[in-house]
Amino acid sequence: MKRLFLFLLITTSIWSYAQDGERFASNKKFYLKGNSAIIGNSIVSTDAVAPFNEDSEINDVLKMQYIDVDNNASTFSSSQANLLLNNEASSIKYAALYWSAIYKYDKGVRRVINYEKMVYQGKDERDTIVNSILFKLPESDYQPIHGNIIFDSYQTNLFNDTKPYVCYADVTQLLKNANTIDGTYSVANIKATEGYVSGGAAGGWLLYIIYENDFETAKYFTTYNGFVGVDRTITEITFKDFKTDEVGNIKTSLLIGALEGDQKYKTDNCAILDTEKKSPVLLSNKERPENNFFNSKITIEDEAFLDRNPNSSNTLGFDVLKMAIPNKNNHILSNNSSEATIQFKTKADGFYLFFVAFETEISPIYLEGKSNEETLVVFENEEPTELLDVEIKEKSTEIPEPKSDVSKPVKVQQVSTPKPKKKTGLERIESLKSISIPNLPKGYYLVTNVFSVKENADNWMKTLEEKGHAPKSYINPKNNWNYIYLDMNEDANTIYQKQKELSKLDYFQDIWILKINF
Repeated sequence: MKRLFLFLLITTSIWSYAQDGERFASNKKFYLKGNSAIIGNSIVSTDAVAPFNEDSEINDVLKMQYIDVDNNASTFSSSQANLLLNNEASSIKYAALYWSAIYKYDKGVRRVINYEKMVYQGKDERDTIVNSILFKLPESDYQPIHGNIIFDSYQTNLFNDTKPYVCYADVTQLLKNANTIDGTYSVANIKATEGYVSGGAAGGWLLYIIYENDFETAKYFTTYNGFVGVDRTITEITFKDFKTDEVGNIKTSLLIGALEGDQKYKTDNCAILDTEKKSPVLLSNKERPENNFFNSKITIEDEAFLDRNPNSSNTLGFDVLKMAIPNKNNHILSNNSSEATIQFKTKADGFYLFFVAFETEISPIYLEGKSNEETLVVFENEEPTELLDVEIKEKSTEIPEPKSDVSKPVKVQQVSTPKPKKKTGLERIESLKSISIPNLPKGYYLVTNVFSVKENADNWMKTLEEKGHAPKSYINPKNNWNYIYLDMNEDANTIYQKQKELSKLDYFQDIWILKINF
């Protein structure tokens, strides 16, 4: 009988996830010297305060209840996690709060029909306001947060056995205004199913922070969110819009938030494509095996993150992680790389993916091109990153920063606001700030690449010559970098038209225009 129940539960887990939810889309991108941190915790378990450290049972058979550790009568659920940056952050650049849970009904029961079929039941009515919670920063009081609902399956005919949801709030301004960043963060009143539900009740929150630090290397940060059920079909995300350094070892990190992965079930994995062999390399560390990557844990690198309350080693279906991607001798992500692909797959332990962040060291030259007002990098042919075979479009609305008035609910919602008229490409070029380069004629220069190593510059010029171009170069005495350009002219429109023409070629995706000696 027990084996039969287990088979039925596994079968349900396999096939109830073969559906799309909300398409993954790029949310934020940053180019800066800095780093990131991630913390989080679950909000349902078998006990309100005691940690759960068992791994012998599957989530379906456990009776779940809200975690509530804050000794505050105004909250029905609460959990905590500690952040410790040790003054590494000179300033907070971005802070995002996500919360997600299984929420088919408020409370569920299970029973056996005819000695062979397990049935999960509950009153199929539940609160649709899942985006209002409480958030408490170190040395402060709870304040209401009203975030965006990224996806709520209760409003659809998808994921009918579990009815999960995920929400997001940009809390950057709250952290910028805080008296202290290090300390205990509490999140309360996240709604989830208590009792029993098919696949097991699960839920939790994560806080992702990007901070600036001039002592760090130049990095590219990008975040994606959505809600996708991962099953036997490979789920794939390709990250672009960056360029790794031309020399040295490349350090890259991956951060993920996922829901409903069992610690007991195996066969789920996460892989990165080898850029040269185009074959997947399974990721793992001592806390996350190759064949059980999503295993109900909260981990930082290869250690369990236990600086939280409760500090369960088994979070019963809520995964948060940050890990460095092994890249010895740059065999996965090489020098001058501009693309990376992550794959997710499972056979038996289906799970929901709702948050992915990708971070990699980039060329300091590329960072300058992204942040220096003296240059113009055009991405007119930039294509959206895709997940699976689904077209992904950037959201057209902006998310405003939360207000600092803590006496009122902090609302974070998408709004339509009049947008200022954008300058045309030619107007942007003409308005560039001119830079001074000794012994160069005045003009607009169409730069194809920049190198700190002369040998690499020479190799790039040879490549362009083989493709039929006539490249030229100069050295900027300010940084001693080698700038390779194809054309220059005092007429901005002539260079602009040339730029549009060349940007159609794959190897000229990122071409700069410099205004020199005006």
